[in-house]
Amino acid sequence: MSPSASQPPLPAAAPRLTLARWLRIGLLLFIAQALALGLQALLLIHKEGELLTGLTASRIGIAADEIRATFTRSAANGLTLAESRGVARLLPRLVADDADITAIHVFDSHRQLRFALGPGEPSASAADAVLHRTSLWSHCTPGEPLLVGQSLRDAEDQLAGGVLFTVRSDSLEARRQAGRDATFKRLGLTLAGVALALPLLLAAAAHLGRRIALRVRLLAAALLLACAASFTLSLQALPGFSEQLAPALDAKAAALGRLLAGRIDNAVDLGIPFEHLAGVGDYFDDTLARHPEILAFHLEGPGRSDTARRPGEAGSEVVTPLGAQPGAQVRVVTDGDVVARELRSLTLDLAIVFVVAVVLFNEALGAILAGDELAPAASRARLGLARLSVFLLILSEELTRAFLPLHIASLAPADGAAIGLPISAYMLSFALFTPFAGRWAERYGVARTFAAGALLSAAGFGWAMAGGGYWAFVAARCLCAAGYAVGTMAMQQHFLNAAAAGERTRALALYVGALQTAAICGSAIGGLIAERFGAAVVFAGAAGLGMLALVVQRADVSPGPAATPRPSAPLLPVLGRPRVWLPLLTAALPAKLALAGFLFYLVPLALRQEGYGSGATGRALMLYFLLAALANPLGSWLSDRYGWNRRLVVVGGLIIGAGGLAGLMPGPGALVVGIATLGIGTGLGAAALQSMIGRDGPAALVLLRTGERLGAVAGPLFAGSLFGLLAYGGTMAAIGAVVLTAILVFALSNGKEPAP
Repeated sequence: MSPSASQPPLPAAAPRLTLARWLRIGLLLFIAQALALGLQALLLIHKEGELLTGLTASRIGIAADEIRATFTRSAANGLTLAESRGVARLLPRLVADDADITAIHVFDSHRQLRFALGPGEPSASAADAVLHRTSLWSHCTPGEPLLVGQSLRDAEDQLAGGVLFTVRSDSLEARRQAGRDATFKRLGLTLAGVALALPLLLAAAAHLGRRIALRVRLLAAALLLACAASFTLSLQALPGFSEQLAPALDAKAAALGRLLAGRIDNAVDLGIPFEHLAGVGDYFDDTLARHPEILAFHLEGPGRSDTARRPGEAGSEVVTPLGAQPGAQVRVVTDGDVVARELRSLTLDLAIVFVVAVVLFNEALGAILAGDELAPAASRARLGLARLSVFLLILSEELTRAFLPLHIASLAPADGAAIGLPISAYMLSFALFTPFAGRWAERYGVARTFAAGALLSAAGFGWAMAGGGYWAFVAARCLCAAGYAVGTMAMQQHFLNAAAAGERTRALALYVGALQTAAICGSAIGGLIAERFGAAVVFAGAAGLGMLALVVQRADVSPGPAATPRPSAPLLPVLGRPRVWLPLLTAALPAKLALAGFLFYLVPLALRQEGYGSGATGRALMLYFLLAALANPLGSWLSDRYGWNRRLVVVGGLIIGAGGLAGLMPGPGALVVGIATLGIGTGLGAAALQSMIGRDGPAALVLLRTGERLGAVAGPLFAGSLFGLLAYGGTMAAIGAVVLTAILVFALSNGKEPAP
């Protein structure tokens, strides 16, 4: 008899990795760092281009303000836009003052051209964009002139027309290209430093702190390297940003100096003595509040001195002499902290990028180390690559959560239910394909079924990226849902079948962990990318992740044990039991209605109304997934320890419903309350509801999933039908009232808490 058979097994020793595995870990860590630093470089390039374009547009906006002020004075005297000759006389001076302005077009509210200087005519789309905005509008297409517009309103604040500037963008594009070249050069140097530091960090992780798990040491090394590399790249960007932005800042300061000096000259020309000018300080304060890049205005001259200043570090100074008062001048001081402040605004975005990079590294690292860390449990060792593949597939879908309603709104023929329809169609397609996915996995094998799901999902994202209009997008989302349902259900079955006896709970925990991690990361990074680079980039990335999931899954050559077909339990007898259908209708369905209708539909649209982009929406959804993941273990423990299934379902539903009623409060804070309570309530009640209904067998669980899918289908349609009538606060409160009413019916129904 061998010693292994006659003696009890010894505790597993710390894993000793082969050189090939160390090389794979090193390459993986370098790829994760390169992806994160590459995205950081793109964010820096985007921010620099955004600042350059914004400074140029706001400089032209100063000229637009002059036209608006001139027309407002004419309108106060009873003149229409067509009769405002003062506007016509102003155009040549504005072009003479700014050499980048090539044309100015002034048109009325019917897009009828009234005054023009320069070639061409405004396009209908540009004119409509100007007329439908109360703030400054700008549009910059690479290789095309910059367009800047401002609506014009009469003395009664009624829309009278608009003005559109065509601006030469040669110097702007040259500075943007110089910034791109410099950033990519800095990226290359930083990656070279990462490559040099990586072997030293891996050697330290291998030999230091051996009492700590190897995976934890490697993650610490990855985090240390990520922080150092990100900090280095940001520090290198600071002087380059300042160099590129300085000319644009000075040009804006000069334009403001001309504006202020011109206003003072006009007052002096009207006969008001320079030393007796009134309201100069207030005017300076108002102007300073509208231009955060400017630190101070100073008016100095014989007999007076006026200053408006905000705290900060002074940058450059531009001096404009007054023409009507010899010896007087206006000094405009730029804010020297503009670049550092804008880079600090990227801190949260960069943190999200590197959290996602570390999570991706952790998931891939788990696949590499699975055979060592999970030994001798060979069944679980096979799940390393499987978890990574399902994580990538789920991540591809979660990338779209934050911005999807906003993208649908740009395609939909109308608001309200038309925006909710693609989301509901997705949920319905997911519900229809879910029951078949398990049977296909048993019949055709997990590998083939997962491959079909990943291909369908990637094809759907590719179709969404290609465009084609509203109904094509609805079809594309249905294709994504089919792929997601088929792929995830096939992999769930693989996890259960691959686990040995007594290990199924841990195997399922690995699967659920991949789902939760992907949900937490996906919405935040997807919203960030959509806000900076557009929806098409996210769809392309999602399609790529779907294909990568397929590649990883195909690399998992272990087939696992064959699935044993199980007869399906009849549903109708179970559906006739009140203890099953009552919680389905009053707890499961309303909770998913709130999730899909409030979180996935209403929150992105409401945050857009409040002026937030998809990046902020992604962080808001991240809050939900984090709170749900934190509350779920507590709910599971209370359910297992005390048997409080019914109580936890009631408490969770009450929390969700009360959070919905927070919509009666004004402001976006109500949305944060609703998101937080939805996460906590869902986390507390989900496991308890499943445990309570699961006592009636597998058929009851099938009915539970069906009820949840119906709620997810109804949620966006319900919220969309109310959104146009009640605004987002009222719609949120209506959803909360539905959940509260349903859960109170459940709480008051005749039911006893079973003994634990």
